[in-house]
Amino acid sequence: MSATTNVNKVLRQIIPRGQRFRVTWEPAGFSKYQVLRVVTPAWKTRPRFERILKVQKAIDARLPPKVLDRILRVSVLTADEYRRWLGIVGPRRLHRVVRRRRSANGK
Repeated sequence: MSATTNVNKVLRQIIPRGQRFRVTWEPAGFSKYQVLRVVTPAWKTRPRFERILKVQKAIDARLPPKVLDRILRVSVLTADEYRRWLGIVGPRRLHRVVRRRRSANGK
C-alpha cells in the first residue's frame, strides 16, 4: 500500500466519526523528507500541539518504519489555520521554466 493510504487508515481510526480530513505531503526542502500536513475540523478547540501529538503517536505506533523515515514533521491544522498559513506562504507551485524566444539576429 502507498504511504498516503496507510496514513488515511490511521487517521480514520483516530479522528472522530463524521469529521472529514485532508492529507497532503509537502517536500521539506532537503533530501527525501516530507511534511505530513493534516487539515481537519476535529479537535479545533484543542491547542495545536495536542492535535499534533495525538496524530504523531498514532502514526508512530501504526505505520511501517519505511514510511516513518520519510516524515520530517507532522502538522495538524483546522481549515481556518490552513487558509491563514496559505496566505502567508502562498500556494505551492512547481517551478516553471521560462523560455525566451530568440529572434533571428540573436537578441
